Amino acid sequence: MSGLLLEKCVWAALAAMGFATLFTSPLRAFWASAFLAALGYGLRGIALHFGLDMLTSTLLASCTIGLLSIQLAHWVHTPTTVFMAPAVIPMVPGVYAYRSMMGLIEMSQTATFSSDLLMQTISDGLNTIFILLSLAVGVTIPYLLFKNRSVKDIRLLKSRRPRV
Repeated sequence: MSGLLLEKCVWAALAAMGFATLFTSPLRAFWASAFLAALGYGLRGIALHFGLDMLTSTLLASCTIGLLSIQLAHWVHTPTTVFMAPAVIPMVPGVYAYRSMMGLIEMSQTATFSSDLLMQTISDGLNTIFILLSLAVGVTIPYLLFKNRSVKDIRLLKSRRPRV
């Protein structure tokens, strides 16, 4: 399990760097995109392994990506969207979208189709929509919570020691 998950995290990091290239992100943000993609994909895989459903796992992973991107934006001196968007793209549900589109094509080409095909196509389409919404909501929640605050005010990765 862990070897396969690690391999998928590496592929997610490479895919994020590819999308960062496509979005013409600055080179200084590539490592952040790769790190966030690998971490998010790995966190989603671990959550799935421990019994969470796909939507909750994806929401947890995308919230983590959104939250860490606030701190990374401070370190990399780049807006969060520059590496947050490429980092969540590897978690887009391509298989569900493909199956739903193939189901729609098959239904459109035949005069009669089974109710199983219809139900599977609807299920795959709804999974696609809800996972995409989970990704969007997950990266948006941290931004909305900390919108008007500086990273220094949030102290996301710093200890809470009182200043003297």
